[in-house]
Amino acid sequence: MRKPIVIIGGMGPQASARLHTLILQHSRTQHSGEGHEYPFIVHFSLPVRDFISSDIHKQAAIEQMLALGPQIALLDPASIMLACNTAHLLTDDVPYLQGKNFVSLLKTVARRLHDDGIKTVGLLASPTTIKTKLYERYLTEEGVIAVTPPARSLSIVEDAIRNVITMKQDTSDAAALTKIADALVGDGAQAILLGCTELPLVFDKSTATVPVYDCLDMYAHAVTRR
Repeated sequence: MRKPIVIIGGMGPQASARLHTLILQHSRTQHSGEGHEYPFIVHFSLPVRDFISSDIHKQAAIEQMLALGPQIALLDPASIMLACNTAHLLTDDVPYLQGKNFVSLLKTVARRLHDDGIKTVGLLASPTTIKTKLYERYLTEEGVIAVTPPARSLSIVEDAIRNVITMKQDTSDAAALTKIADALVGDGAQAILLGCTELPLVFDKSTATVPVYDCLDMYAHAVTRR
């Protein structure tokens, strides 16, 4: 049996389910479409209490992730994916997220922006991702500058993310995100990065005046090629 792609998701579950689907869609372009040609995927959807705007539940999340360790070791995966940008804050505390088979969403996105010649990107992400400058390390390594929303806008982004998780998003969320994205373009962003896995499920790309990068789609594409 082939080694699996392991998806660690559930933060929130709608986003990691979409990642699973995107992997299938990208793999479809590489084979004839027979069922046995799709990748072997094991998807863990963890009911982790969120740390979208605070790290108060971080330790509990670490413990849930550590509990998966024995199962993941038995699977001997080809690739491990973490279907949440903010959850990359946990990688230093979880050994199996430090090996060669772990594919970092953040590194994948930063490299893609570099390869596309993006020098300045408007970053839409959870308040925790923004406040901890989680993306900046990887973007800086690739020569990309991040432009982020002002503090007063982060609660609007947070509300949109939470509405996706609770399945309550509507057109008002999309309109609010478009307004924030337009402001980032006004601040010099050449492109918009949807740096939270829920945002592609609510952001209206048709309203954008610059390229919009979907972190999950880039992630699925990279792992499928890998």
